Amino acid sequence: MSAYTDAVAAGLHNMKGVSSGECPGCERCAERHDMTPEEHTEAWHAGKVDDAEESFSWCRCGICGTTLGGNRCTWHWINGGDEHGKGGEIVHEDDMCTDCVFYLAYGTEPEQWRASA
Repeated sequence: MSAYTDAVAAGLHNMKGVSSGECPGCERCAERHDMTPEEHTEAWHAGKVDDAEESFSWCRCGICGTTLGGNRCTWHWINGGDEHGKGGEIVHEDDMCTDCVFYLAYGTEPEQWRASA
């Protein structure tokens, strides 16, 4: 374990179904595309939703807590529900750093990482 993986584990504590990018069934994602949640879900499943909403920010990453500037991406997690998150509420976030995107997708730790101050 590294300081980075410890920070990620702490940041994800009690979250279920964490994923980067847009999520079918998320009202905020649907609003970004001027769609109803049903239209967005259909477009998402058909691969017709472009998730190009990352933006540069100095804000703290919502997962690892880094304060290094960089792109922040949309991500979702499930609050509540059963042990697998079924029946829980989808929570929309816009503050995942790209280091966390790559770590959650591929297990790749960043070469440089700075904890929040």
